Amino acid sequence: MVIPVYRESTTLLDQLAELTSSPGRVLIILVLNRPEIDQRVTVNEPLRKRIHALSCVCPVAPSIAIYRLNDNIDILCVDTEQMFGTIDSKQGVGRARKIGCDTALAWIANGKITSRWIGSTDADAILPADYCQRLGEAPQEAAALLLPFLHRPTGDSRNIGACLLYELSLHHYVVGLKHAGSPYAFHTLGSCLAVAATHYAQVRGFPQRSAAEDFYLLNKLAKTGSVIQLPGKCISLSGRVSDRVPFGTGPAVQQLINASAMENERLYYHPSCFRALAMLLKTINTVEIACIEELHAALKRGNLPADIIQVICVALDKLGIESAIEHCNSQGKNHAAFVKHFNQWFDGFRTLKLIHGLRDAGWHSMTLKELAAADHQWPTKISPENLQESRDRLLNHWQWEG
Repeated sequence: MVIPVYRESTTLLDQLAELTSSPGRVLIILVLNRPEIDQRVTVNEPLRKRIHALSCVCPVAPSIAIYRLNDNIDILCVDTEQMFGTIDSKQGVGRARKIGCDTALAWIANGKITSRWIGSTDADAILPADYCQRLGEAPQEAAALLLPFLHRPTGDSRNIGACLLYELSLHHYVVGLKHAGSPYAFHTLGSCLAVAATHYAQVRGFPQRSAAEDFYLLNKLAKTGSVIQLPGKCISLSGRVSDRVPFGTGPAVQQLINASAMENERLYYHPSCFRALAMLLKTINTVEIACIEELHAALKRGNLPADIIQVICVALDKLGIESAIEHCNSQGKNHAAFVKHFNQWFDGFRTLKLIHGLRDAGWHSMTLKELAAADHQWPTKISPENLQESRDRLLNHWQWEG
């Protein structure tokens, strides 16, 4: 398991000690790091001292050593701050994750680690005690596993409301993609991810980015094998406000808290965006497309307004769909092969770009109240007046345990 560590409390080790291991021992790789934007040289010192106070069972290299946390768990501390100083702020957490996961991959390749799974989480995540056991029981053919999650508010009622509104927006996007039949309909959180070592190697690991490194990694992994969402107990994620990354949970919660009326924030894509996506994917799956003109014609035969069809066509043209169709036809010997190659091209990133194009063209994002009043396609009832109940219904739908 790999955890980037920057400016974290010493209680991290107490939380990790609660994990159980079955079978075998667990190796947790802590990657101590500090971005160059932070000139405070002592921010990692309390946790560093706590780690060094553990029993060192194997010095590996300067600033790299294995420490015994308890009878079940070892800590491999990779102290990048002591090794080469600060990390480029543009690379941030992505580089820290890559350093840790690349280390795990090398040890797996050398037979030092027997598990095929490399877990990825965050220092503020509280893992269920059976986390390791669930990875050991997971389907072996998967490229990646996604574990259930929920956010743990850390403040007053505004923080609670902000956390729940944000979390519901994450679920809403995945629900919309599932409704549309997208093969990229899964959550993308680096704190709830486990990657099969061979697939991780295929995609050359985590991209070195300060944010969205999890999204881009999963986008690549989904092209190499299945991404499986596991049921069961949730990883509890902190809903704290944070400036560690440019976007994500921390900045999003802060933005909602700062809003004069957070319930009026438009966090949810218009359901029609996903209906349009569904039409596109259905057309690709059911109609043989030899050229861009045939795709345009097939879309125009659908039941969406002509101006929206025009927006879809323009957005797809900007993404380079004409050359993509030519490539899919040249590589695919039949329609099934064409669809497979199209889905490789029209990935999670291009799907999001299309959704944004539809939003900007007129299907504006909604507040939760507006979404609840619309034909929102959600599998459960939405209660803007009771965010906790709405979230609990979704967890139950996913077969997640809070």
